Amino acid sequence: MDIIIFSLLTNFIYFCCGILVISDKKSDFHSQFNIYFIGVIIISFISLLLNFFTPLTTLINSTVYLLIIILCVIKKKFNLNKKHLNFLLISSFLTYSLIIFSTVNRPDAGLYHLPYVSIINEYKIIFGLSNIHFRFGHISILQYLSAINNNYLFLDNGISIPLASIVSFFYLYFFYDTWKIIKKKESINLSNFFSLFILIYIAFKISRYSEFGNEAVAHLSFFYLIHCLLKDDLKKINLNKILLISVFTFINKPTLGLIFIAPIFIFFFQNGFNLKKKIFYLFSFPSFFLFLWIIKNIIVSGCALYPLEVTCSKSLSWANIKQTAHVNSEIQAWSKAWPDRNDQNITMEEFNKDFNWLNAWTKKHLKHILNIIIPYTIFLFLIILYIKIKFKNIFIENINNYKTKLILCFVISGAGTFFWFIFSPLYRFGSSYLITLISLFFILAIKNKALIKQNILIFKFIFIVCFVVIVTKQVVRIFIDSKNSPWPNIYTLDPNGKIYPKTKIKIDNNFFYYLANRENQLCMYKAGMLCTNYPVENLKYSLKKTYTILTIN
Repeated sequence: MDIIIFSLLTNFIYFCCGILVISDKKSDFHSQFNIYFIGVIIISFISLLLNFFTPLTTLINSTVYLLIIILCVIKKKFNLNKKHLNFLLISSFLTYSLIIFSTVNRPDAGLYHLPYVSIINEYKIIFGLSNIHFRFGHISILQYLSAINNNYLFLDNGISIPLASIVSFFYLYFFYDTWKIIKKKESINLSNFFSLFILIYIAFKISRYSEFGNEAVAHLSFFYLIHCLLKDDLKKINLNKILLISVFTFINKPTLGLIFIAPIFIFFFQNGFNLKKKIFYLFSFPSFFLFLWIIKNIIVSGCALYPLEVTCSKSLSWANIKQTAHVNSEIQAWSKAWPDRNDQNITMEEFNKDFNWLNAWTKKHLKHILNIIIPYTIFLFLIILYIKIKFKNIFIENINNYKTKLILCFVISGAGTFFWFIFSPLYRFGSSYLITLISLFFILAIKNKALIKQNILIFKFIFIVCFVVIVTKQVVRIFIDSKNSPWPNIYTLDPNGKIYPKTKIKIDNNFFYYLANRENQLCMYKAGMLCTNYPVENLKYSLKKTYTILTIN
């Protein structure tokens, strides 16, 4: 029962925060989503900003949430009409159904997601934190959003809610975009078909909390941006909104950085070379959020974008350039199936070059990718085939209205797919590029038949199928996993709930950390524990004006 209550209260806080800054008077589901999405981003920003000066303790977090509610009362923003209430209740139930009896993402949650959250709850920002654990150099903004949800009411369980909440908001967004066509509230356009195709992918692939990791929110945000580009007139589209979505996507998953092609193109499309406009967007909230995130990266790792060595500063004492270069090579190599290489004597650097990795990658990762892409592609192909046959003599010329939009979306997803394949072809690093590119090709195939009113039958069929698939998956999972704890176990991966002790490593009288050195046992979440899974050699601790600095001698 506490899961549904805490989910409801968390989503209500997002609503309160969003409604404080949203002036849009619309109340349809898309507008509702925008309120919650903005609320999530604002609270993420607050938690990041606060951690520069203080740990996100239960007192701090409770105070922030209480202040948000008080501001809503003072500004008389509590106008919960029927549509507001429906979105809150449905999203909270979805959040609950995703969380209950679920497990955390393995192994990443135990390796660095949860340990980083516990560090945020216990310490203000630490200089050189990546020297303890290199993965702390490339965490997601989700860890900050999770950390601030640990308060006097929710306690530790609160950190499990935000991920499920955001995914539930996206569920509602894409379901509603399909539903409004069924209810004939809006004529069909290409953006609706994109929503339909993404809904199919969500039902097929994004339906288990334990598989979300940091990637689910990033990829769903990417899909959301592409939908916005296809839906709105590029000359009138809100550039600040597009920039904000791009920043949020990027700070969740930097491999999706080519998403910034969208706001850059739209800026010049709308403003040309207007210097005043450039300055305006340079000092906008999304730009400041991105700037703050880069500063955080530099403090934690010595690099603006870890582990890209070119973005690192050798003049910073905590910057470990040698480790950064190794981590960069290691991430590339593992994403290219390094353990499955034929030549066991080849170095990582050589393996990453000249497609020496292609044979190993083909044997392992390509098979995994094809197991996902082929069924998805076949499903879309059958939809397009049906439309082509059913309406073979009907043509509606509408492509000119979408030509620029489609080209922009093709450029983003096409360039993203290319660079993903060249540098880090692990599916979860760039799946939204690939899925978007495939979807756009099929949309292009029906460009002259998309607006036919009879296509509503397709929308009805897919809506029902996706709804049934998602509900069935959750019901079956809940039934199978009902022996688990209702809340995801954030303390251990042991099936019996045993928490293994960590080894205390003392640096000097003022600083120590913990090492999870037992096989298959990870750091997980432990309040007050600075933990790593890897031994650290030559670590040096210093304190400057209350800030901890960790360097490697």
